[in-house]
Amino acid sequence: MTSSEGCRPTGWPTGVGVGTVVEVLFFGRVADAFGRIARVEIPQKGCTVADLRLLLGGTAEGGAAALAERGVRAAVGGSLVDGDSWVRPDQEVAFFSMFSGG
Repeated sequence: MTSSEGCRPTGWPTGVGVGTVVEVLFFGRVADAFGRIARVEIPQKGCTVADLRLLLGGTAEGGAAALAERGVRAAVGGSLVDGDSWVRPDQEVAFFSMFSGG
């Protein structure tokens, strides 16, 4: 699977192996580009966080830039993960920018 295959936003034509919708949450500055939540169709076997990030980047104006900002993190199932981590259909996914504060 290449990065552009396998994960598709809900409503895109489906292909072989695609068929489960997951909810992706956005927080901080990333939410400014995407809103608070997106529903994304992924293969039943899942996909990587990197694949999901690339897919989402093309779904909103400024989305790719927002996800590429330094300090934007991903969490799967409530745990911080890297781009190689696997997203299964039953897991919660979140992208968020680092927060400042005291």
